[in-house]
Amino acid sequence: MSTRSRAILIVLAAALVVGIQLVDWGTTENPAVLDAVKDLGGQWVDRPAPPIELPDTDGKTRHLSDYRGKVVFLNFWASYCAPCRKEMPSMERLIRQYRDQGLVMVAVSLDPKEADVDRFMARFLPDQRTAMTVLWDPKSETGNRFGTELIPETYIIDRKGRIVARFVNAYDWTRPEVKQLIEALIRSEDSQHRVL
Repeated sequence: MSTRSRAILIVLAAALVVGIQLVDWGTTENPAVLDAVKDLGGQWVDRPAPPIELPDTDGKTRHLSDYRGKVVFLNFWASYCAPCRKEMPSMERLIRQYRDQGLVMVAVSLDPKEADVDRFMARFLPDQRTAMTVLWDPKSETGNRFGTELIPETYIIDRKGRIVARFVNAYDWTRPEVKQLIEALIRSEDSQHRVL
């Protein structure tokens, strides 16, 4: 076989592999989800979420698997992080809007002291309890397993426990594209892939 024939064969094989992957991706994923991730500047991930086992602010151990069957908004943050503090109000508005529709928000603090987490939450929502589940990971072990590089960093996890997308840096979580993403995940998985 000539070098040119080999090169053509390699190009055709690569095109076939890419074509199969695109067909699979396009037929199994909701276009509204893909469009929203792209419009928000997020990264498409599509891999299983690593396990989480961390204490909440009341000292109760929580597991990511506790939320199987829900769409999970997982955010890594710290009270000393200015962009984290900036995006927190829009996160609270988002979870209050969608918590009764199948969204769970898990905010993992990377603060070295639990008292810093408590102080921040008391200032952030005086005389109120957040609708988020706030967990504490002072050694950043969970963030490392997820591949977190900067904070704030957010992962959207579907009902089956797969990471759909990753968002690095602060976002306005009240943008229409966010609502499109969350509603598309809730709707499509309610009707097609619900796992309880």
